[in-house]
Amino acid sequence: MKIQSTIEYNSRDGEKGAALVMALMMSCLLLIASAGLLLESAMNTQNVTDATGEQQAYHAAESGIQSAINVLRRNVTPSPLLDTSKPATDPVNKIDFFKALSLSTSNKSTDTSSFPRLSRWLGYDTACTDRVILGATACSKQNGLAYSLSISDPDNTGSIVSFNTTGRFFESDTSDPTQKTYGSGSNTIRVKYTPKTVNNLNVAAGPGSTDFGTFTVTKAGTGATISAFNRFEIRIKMTKPYTETRIIRGYIQTNTVSASAPPKIIFDAQTFTLMGSTMTLNFAWGSPANVGDLGPPQRYGYEAQLSFGDNVTTGTISSPEPTRLLLRSTGFGPRGARKQLEAIIQKNFFNGLSAPATLTLVGSASTTSPSTSFTFNPGSSSVTVYSGDDVVSTDIIPPIGTTSDDNLDDVEDSVSGLPPHPFNGTVIGSASDVSGEMPDWLASPSALDATVHSLAMVARSSGRFFQNGQQPTSFGDNATAQGITFCDSNCTLSGNGGGILVVTGTLTFQGNFKFHGLIIVTGRDGVERSGGGSGTIQGNIVVAPYVGSRVEDGIDPSLTDTFLSPQYDLSGGGNSTVVYNSKSVANGMMAVSNFVLGVMEK
Repeated sequence: MKIQSTIEYNSRDGEKGAALVMALMMSCLLLIASAGLLLESAMNTQNVTDATGEQQAYHAAESGIQSAINVLRRNVTPSPLLDTSKPATDPVNKIDFFKALSLSTSNKSTDTSSFPRLSRWLGYDTACTDRVILGATACSKQNGLAYSLSISDPDNTGSIVSFNTTGRFFESDTSDPTQKTYGSGSNTIRVKYTPKTVNNLNVAAGPGSTDFGTFTVTKAGTGATISAFNRFEIRIKMTKPYTETRIIRGYIQTNTVSASAPPKIIFDAQTFTLMGSTMTLNFAWGSPANVGDLGPPQRYGYEAQLSFGDNVTTGTISSPEPTRLLLRSTGFGPRGARKQLEAIIQKNFFNGLSAPATLTLVGSASTTSPSTSFTFNPGSSSVTVYSGDDVVSTDIIPPIGTTSDDNLDDVEDSVSGLPPHPFNGTVIGSASDVSGEMPDWLASPSALDATVHSLAMVARSSGRFFQNGQQPTSFGDNATAQGITFCDSNCTLSGNGGGILVVTGTLTFQGNFKFHGLIIVTGRDGVERSGGGSGTIQGNIVVAPYVGSRVEDGIDPSLTDTFLSPQYDLSGGGNSTVVYNSKSVANGMMAVSNFVLGVMEK
């Protein structure tokens, strides 16, 4: 028997349309997802490219800062020269903060920019005139690498100067340090100094005319004999734009020719420099007085005849130089990328202030803990010279300066030929107490120690730091007065050198030596001379001993307020010439100049 089964199949032909729609929808979703992935990949590639462009723009801005510092460090010659009649090495063609900020010197004469940007020193592009192109490529504002600069004064040093003066006579009337009365009874001659206050003197167009006080000479009866030179000081305290001090020094002369005649007056110098500002006296000047004619203590300076009545000390004063610059550098990269950096550039570790005397002896006559006593032996050779007469300018500073009246007495006795260390050489200028015009970095052992450690850091990075008795094989460049040498121990200077020399132990001059620049000695035993020969120092020497002066030892916090007694002993033989040279000092400071205090991205 056959059994037949029948299987029925349901037909789904009616669902084909729905399946097609579903397939299309899934395809669309996959297409959208693929497009998203492709778009994300493309955008990520673009972002990476933009990030690279911005990074390149950042580096271009950094290049601008470094290029400006290179110019400020005088490693680039201006094109064209500021004064074509003089070589590129002449100071008139060297950059400084004044020239960097002035449109007429910072920029080329053909530069139409309204702000200083160092176009005289840097090669701004002739097509893209707003920028310096990096690399040997043509200008492309969309894709090229470049930078642009602008320079300003963050401290608004400006063109306004304010100052006031105070004065004193070393031999004065008991009741008034600003006057001296000669004679007695009804027959006298009186010399009185009246101070001056000047507020907001405009020096924008150049040095401003002013005066620094008045000497009033009054005669009663038949007058009186002025039998001895009388030392005086006029302290100029600048209050705007900086608070700093410079001292004008001089003598009221004798009038032994006629007791009824007014005396002459001698100023140690006619020009004085403070923070880049030049003060010039115009008080009926004659020729520089002959050193030999004035007798001991040896005097040197500018002489004028006082008259009865008011004698106004007229003169001029110029704008100070900024100690800082604000440098704005804009970097340009590919795809129009742009970054802007701002940097503060500090002039140098010394804030533009060098030592106040050719040989500056910082410290008291004696200390008890540890026990030290002042020693000054300038040498016995008749051809030894100490001079404050600047080699390169009209400034005359004290040839020897102390920060103690007792030490000054010892120096003056020695210069006058008195025992225990009689001197029969030549001193050009007058030894003086310079405690009233010490720069900030010499104001205390802790301040000096901070500067010494900064100098040590620079010396280490330059491979010029010597310690544990290691002696340098060279002492910088004598011809250019540049370089830095740091001896964190005893050190012997022989041969030639230049720049900055720091010795935290004993500095020994030996044989024939020649150094141009700044020497700082902080060791307890100071400076000494060994053997014969002839030596020359052009610049400044600072002897400022304190406990813990060696960098490796560290300063003793309990003794940071007191310098030890300075030691200066050239009795070991030979002769020497110690002369002020402001150019050598300035060149020496180039090793620690124009450094970046900080950088900020805008």
